Amino acid sequence: MQDTLWQAGPQRRQAVAYSGPVLPLLLATALRLRAVTVNEGELAADRVQLGILRRKLGEHLATYRRAAGVSQPELSQAMRRTRTTVSKVEHGTRGMPEASWRIADEVCGADGALIAEYQALAEAEQDYRERWRAHQRQARQAAAQPAADSLRAAPVPSLMARNHGHTGEREGRPKISGVEAELAEELMRQLVATLARSLGRRKALQVARWSLGIVGLAGLDADECTRVVLAVTSPHRVDTRVVKNLATTLAYCKRQEDTLGPCEVLDTVIAQQEIVRHLLDGDCPENLRRPLSTVDSDMATTIGNYLRDMGQPDAARRYFDRGRRAAHQAHNPACAAYAAANTSIAAFLRHDTPTAVDTAAAARSLAARTDDARLKAFAELQAAAAYALEGQYGLCMAACERAQEFLTNDNGPAPGSLAYWVHEGTLDSRRSMYLSLLGRPHDAVEAATNALARYEHTPYVHYQAKCAVRLGTALALSEEITEAARVLGDAASFAHLSPRLTAELHAARALMKPWDTTPAVTTLDAQLDAYGLRPSTAPSW
Repeated sequence: MQDTLWQAGPQRRQAVAYSGPVLPLLLATALRLRAVTVNEGELAADRVQLGILRRKLGEHLATYRRAAGVSQPELSQAMRRTRTTVSKVEHGTRGMPEASWRIADEVCGADGALIAEYQALAEAEQDYRERWRAHQRQARQAAAQPAADSLRAAPVPSLMARNHGHTGEREGRPKISGVEAELAEELMRQLVATLARSLGRRKALQVARWSLGIVGLAGLDADECTRVVLAVTSPHRVDTRVVKNLATTLAYCKRQEDTLGPCEVLDTVIAQQEIVRHLLDGDCPENLRRPLSTVDSDMATTIGNYLRDMGQPDAARRYFDRGRRAAHQAHNPACAAYAAANTSIAAFLRHDTPTAVDTAAAARSLAARTDDARLKAFAELQAAAAYALEGQYGLCMAACERAQEFLTNDNGPAPGSLAYWVHEGTLDSRRSMYLSLLGRPHDAVEAATNALARYEHTPYVHYQAKCAVRLGTALALSEEITEAARVLGDAASFAHLSPRLTAELHAARALMKPWDTTPAVTTLDAQLDAYGLRPSTAPSW
């Protein structure tokens, strides 16, 4: 252990001289996180290597194709794919299943060379995915263990129990086994109680940075970490910078969710909201209650979004209600509109038409009181969803057109918008889902295809994956089974991002049951099995 600690650097070695109940927790966490960081570096290097292998495979395909005198259109026709797909494969920017590589190998006269190279790449990708999943489990376990040990050893009740007289759920908070929520309570209970006393400024800065980094404040500098810690200790010390710091950490978590999915950030945001609720329950200055309630509303609605995508609709509904109440306490129509719109999404997914219609109307009305074009477009999309549930094609498309008008008149990126991620790709992706529901799958295919092209250069991986599944659904409804199987097979690698995405993938596969024995569908099933997925038996939206 001494060797590991020495390698960890002088700042962590200095922590050995500290005293107090939080130090075993911090030291163990720091050492475990260091091991996790090393694994992340290895995985990053492997990702680069996989990219190189994909490009080489694509280059070799192009070489064999040219040598055989085969054009890209001819090869794409033989594989029943588009010329653009062949071009992307040759440039190493996308893949295709083994069945297509076998056709390419035969058409290009590669005598099995392309198949062998593809299989080697597929094995490397599978190995990477397994190690990545193992790394994620290790990361959660590494951070959870010291917090769990401390919680078992500590006789004092949690901060929530002291403040509210119980240890049960608060505001519908789900029972979570994730690490950040447990660690947040431990830090709120022990660290906050000792940090401001006798450690001294330099040591306090180090402890604050390490500890709060676990619950989402790692992006702040040491001074700002200390500012938040002291505010938690004494809510009357809350100032505008504390509120801004909390909003900044939420924004960071949202960007992480765009790429990693809700499962990876849910606990962190819940831990952050506990801090906000603690500050609001304390004697924070009256002039800061509105901005702090705004952050509370945004966090509650965000948590509701994550829970909805993770298949916990009842808990999600309670958080949406909390978001709307906090928004009204803050007198913030934008936050209220955002919470109402997301409540409408949840109702749409439950096929609860009356609630979907009513909350979409509330979102529209509230969004109209703001100057946020993307939020207004988002509200219109929820109205369109409610109309699609009612089977009203004309009203649904009219609402989509109004959303398009808002986006057309938008003056560019809106970093401060709650609906910052809404753009033309979002509109076409949602429109595709509504058209499939309304029995117009061919139009849905066109909309989803356009949406994927618009998502191609955006950071919204989770939304892009949902769009791909919607394209696969529309293709299946159009009975274009070969292409549907290909699209869904490509999307399967992203199914881990959220249970909702997995459920939509299963629903799309269930639509293909009449073609279970076709080569395209059996290939898709093999891909689903490789990712540990099990198709559902009945479609759901």
